[in-house]
Formats: sequence, structure tokens, C-alpha cells
Amino acid sequence: DPLSTSAKTRPAKGRKVDLSSASVKAYRAELSALRNAFKKWLATNAPRAQVTGGWDISLNAVTVKLNGTSLRTVRLAPQVARAEYGGLYYKTAEDPDLRLVDAIAGWGAGGAANAGKGVKVAIIDSGIDITHPCFDDAGYPAQTQLGDRRFTNDKVIAAKVFYNKAANQGLTAAAIDSHGTHVAGTVACNAGTPADVNGVTIPYAPSGVAPAALLGNYNVFPGTVESARSEDILNALDAAYADGFDVANMSLGGGANGIQDLLTIAVDNLDRA
Repeated sequence: DPLSTSAKTRPAKGRKVDLSSASVKAYRAELSALRNAFKKWLATNAPRAQVTGGWDISLNAVTVKLNGTSLRTVRLAPQVARAEYGGLYYKTAEDPDLRLVDAIAGWGAGGAANAGKGVKVAIIDSGIDITHPCFDDAGYPAQTQLGDRRFTNDKVIAAKVFYNKAANQGLTAAAIDSHGTHVAGTVACNAGTPADVNGVTIPYAPSGVAPAALLGNYNVFPGTVESARSEDILNALDAAYADGFDVANMSLGGGANGIQDLLTIAVDNLDRA
């Protein structure tokens, strides 16, 4: 079991896994030893296959580039409980009306100024443009900013990229595509933000559903990348959990085609943790 669900490390209700505790570090070492044992088995029994990544928070798992090895061979390893092909996911978005989702009623007596205050929401998407007025950090207290600080402020407090070719292609967490910015605005655009579309002023000032929340840019569609592997998304989710985010939004769908991608199990495990 991964850290999120193991009886040794799973958190009490309302808490998170304490990644700094001695017991969690000891169990992480156990999980690492298991994954290393699998790598040794693979090197002997399927030398063309290559381990390309691994996790221990949401899943105790690795990713393997098969290089012609059959999936059946991987399943024969004594350490393997389950093996399947990864999925591809694509950006999707729907715009809720705040009144239709009862967001304004949900704000209650605290109003927009307190709606989502103290909550950190990770946007697993194509980045967040911090120059957009929805994400102006004026009035927000100073925050610890994580990742590439060219793309963070005291509203959008993390900016990281998750794509296996990002370094080779010079890709960053920058919001080249507008989809993630759109989604982040739906979640937490500052209350009453003046806006226009193509120079035409919108006759009302938009707000996000939780306008006082803090945001994290976990970019799985950097640059012009249009599809994210389940591996990329899982890397982003584990990173967001380790970074202390409370909620993750994924406005994406696509290529799972009816399989129960391990990503779906990882999401359930993170929810439990």
C-alpha cells in the first residue's frame, strides 16, 4: 500500500500524511526497496524494458517504457499486483454560473472576501497567467512560493511543469495556452474582477466560485502540448499533495476508453489521505 492508504502511514481524518515524520520516512524506504527489487527483476527478465518514474504517496508504483516487452511479461514479476497501459488525457472545461451552483449562497455571512480563504487549490492543467487581473495578489498576505517563481505570486503560490520532454524542449510552467487560466478563474478569480473580451467590457465583474482561495499551477500541458499522460498527471497530483494543497482540479478527460486507469485509483487514495 502507498503512504496514503497504508495502516502504517495513512493520516487521521482531517489530517494529512506527515512526510517529515520518522515513521513515514522509514515506510518510504520499505516501498523504495520493493520498487528496487522490481527493477532488478526487470533487468534480468525483460532487459529491454526501462523504468521511467515512480511514486509512493498515491500509489506504490512505477512506470515502464516497454520497448517491445509485452505487458504480460511485466505482470509476471513477483512484486507486481497490477500492470496496464497508461492513458492520454485532454483539456476540457465547462463554465458554471455562480448562481446555478449556489456559490453565492455558499459564501454565507463571510461573503466573497472569505470564500475559500485558507484553502489551497492545485490546478492540474495548462498553467495560470498571473498577469491576468483575476490573480492579482494585492491584499494577500505573503506566501511561501514554490517552483518557478517567474510564474508565482501571493495568489498563485506554486508553478511547476510535468512533462517528460520539458527539459529537452525548454518548456516551463508558463501559461502559453489559456485553458488553465480559464479554469483557475472559474475556481478562484478574485471577487468582482473587471474584465473585457476583445476590448468589449463585460457588464458585470466576474468572480470565482471560491474567490479568496490560493492557487497552484501544476502544468501538464506546457507550451503547445495537447495531451497529458496519466504518468504526468500522477506526478502533478503527488507533488501537489506533498506541497500541502487541499484540493486538486482536473478539467481534463479523453483517452481512458473505459479502462480503470491506475490514475483513478490514485485519485481515490489521495482523497482518502
